[in-house]
Amino acid sequence: MAEHYTRNTESILKWCDVCRRLTKHSVSSGRLGRCTEHEAPAETKRQKAAREKREREARQPSMFS
Repeated sequence: MAEHYTRNTESILKWCDVCRRLTKHSVSSGRLGRCTEHEAPAETKRQKAAREKREREARQPSMFS
């Protein structure tokens, strides 16, 4: 079950799988957020794949266009 925090809680200490230690995590609207010790990825895997597909298609336009 997901943990919920009070509205005035801004951060908590929680284990981070990326950092492999207890780190400060943000809390927003009572819900646990991301680790504040490292940067969030700029793109998700799906966004990265879609961007790469668009770039690949731009380099090799189809004959039917």
